[in-house]
Amino acid sequence: MLRPKDLLLKLLENCGACGQVPGSGQAQDKPPDHVVVFVHGMGKALKGGTLQEWAQPLAQSLSDFSLDDVPNSVCAPLIIDKANAVGDTPEMRVWVLREHEKGQDPLYTSILMTEASWGADFAPATATDTYWWGWTMASRVFGRSMYLLWWNLYPGRLSSKNPFWFLKRFQQIILCTVAAVVGFILLIPALILLGVLILLANVPGIGRFVGAFVALFADFLGDPQVWKRRPLQAAAMRQRIRQTLAPWDNEKIPVTLVAHSQGAAVAGQVLFQHGKNGPIATVTNFVTVGSGLSLLGYAQWGGSGTDPVDDWIKNTNIRWINMWGKFDFVPAGPISTDLNGTTPVFKKVFDRDNPEEAGPGPEEHPVYNRAALIYDHIVYSRNRIEVIDPIARLILPAKEAHGDNPPPPEHAVPIGDQGDRRLKPHRVLVKGLTAARALSIVAGIGMAPAVMFELKSFGWARTLLQCSTTEDEQGPWWSVWLCYGSSFSWASAGDWLVLGLVAALIAALYIAILNGPVWRSCHGMVERRRKEAPKRLHRKPGDLARNRPGEEVGKPWRGVYLYIAAACVATLAPLFFVAGISATLVGVLTAVVLFSDSFRGIGISPLAARRSA
Repeated sequence: MLRPKDLLLKLLENCGACGQVPGSGQAQDKPPDHVVVFVHGMGKALKGGTLQEWAQPLAQSLSDFSLDDVPNSVCAPLIIDKANAVGDTPEMRVWVLREHEKGQDPLYTSILMTEASWGADFAPATATDTYWWGWTMASRVFGRSMYLLWWNLYPGRLSSKNPFWFLKRFQQIILCTVAAVVGFILLIPALILLGVLILLANVPGIGRFVGAFVALFADFLGDPQVWKRRPLQAAAMRQRIRQTLAPWDNEKIPVTLVAHSQGAAVAGQVLFQHGKNGPIATVTNFVTVGSGLSLLGYAQWGGSGTDPVDDWIKNTNIRWINMWGKFDFVPAGPISTDLNGTTPVFKKVFDRDNPEEAGPGPEEHPVYNRAALIYDHIVYSRNRIEVIDPIARLILPAKEAHGDNPPPPEHAVPIGDQGDRRLKPHRVLVKGLTAARALSIVAGIGMAPAVMFELKSFGWARTLLQCSTTEDEQGPWWSVWLCYGSSFSWASAGDWLVLGLVAALIAALYIAILNGPVWRSCHGMVERRRKEAPKRLHRKPGDLARNRPGEEVGKPWRGVYLYIAAACVATLAPLFFVAGISATLVGVLTAVVLFSDSFRGIGISPLAARRSA
């Protein structure tokens, strides 16, 4: 039997110079094999914040793919040898294991990740300017959002294979009509209230209380307003991206540029539009996530050309991958030329067998984020299955597929693994968020009367509201509704306001829990690809806690069923004991209909790039 020292020597012999290549000698001074540049979207961005948001999950995916591609090595799958998150040029360099034959040195590839941030390059927009610009954009954003919802409820084509077409069409019309009416009713008062708050922010005394909210509004939407109305400051945004790309110009190093929201509009103009020196063509892959390019377009005086898709086709050979959340109001779906429009693309995305051509445009990747209008726009970096993993595989191609080089853009197939066993469970879980929200509302409505009746019996509540202790004495007018009401019921119109507020609070609490920590825990069971092996006393020295490549970790559907069970038990059980059987049956019907619907319509797939009509 070998002694521990001999085992360690044998391990190092098998590994060759494991871990020394990326960190030794001239390797530190070599240019990277691939550069990834992240561009943030609208809103205030801290220096280094965009890099940290995207680089850390991307590194995890790169590590997992290295374990898949190099199955029998004991060398580290990924090494971070440089990380500067808050300096003048935030960057991180990682070395990813690509090959390791027994008795030979391991082969690593180096990937440099950095960011382009313009947040400190110009004076921010004022709240007043941003507000009036918001009024001009509100109708367009609202219309695009409704059109996106219309296509998300697409019933398919009328045929013998689609017997429920009329029912689906009826559902589409009813839901879109309700959403349009409710959205309009909420939008106009919200804009008016925001205008009042902006006026109050300038009033001494009161302004101190509302100023923080108004400043948050200006920080979030000020950049798009500047992009469209301040050409000089828009040029400063473009210049920041040019400066970040400049070190890799004509170096023949693949560059992947990942741009979010407004960042996609800024980067798109830099890459596609002809300026004085022509377009920048050093970028290999352009990945737009939640792109604002179709909503915001180009800034003034940036160069020749006005149509981003048309300019992309004519001026570059860049591979453009467009990822958009199915309910993200900023991109509001796919993009195409102004002449073609988005309707043909929508038809092809949601009905792949449609005989009509989609028209020109980039690779289209509809993704499932959080099934929420606003939240869908800000969580792309947390969507590992449909966003992070495909980007990682784009940067680090599978050895058996293309070697170390991605396929040419004109022959590219859409990125991402449509056979990933995590994909459908992930999508069901995202759609399940809507079912959980509806269950929470049903629980809030059903439990509100009973909660109010119980609340009036608590001594601390009566004391807090200054209820009188004798029948002859009257308490304050504002607590009469609780102190002296005999019961609360939805049948009484006078109780609607109080019950509505209580129901909203109960529903908000349920949604915060079920859509928050409960969902994240269950989704974590779905998205993880690997887990550490259990620690064993007989493990050989130097063994890493790793699974064999291709070994499936856990059962992703288990997380789906656990979430459905948790949502149903948490809402229906209290509803039964508090509100009775009638309200519970409504909740059961809601759960059955919506959770069963979560398993339908999840087969949507990416659409390959089209460089001609």
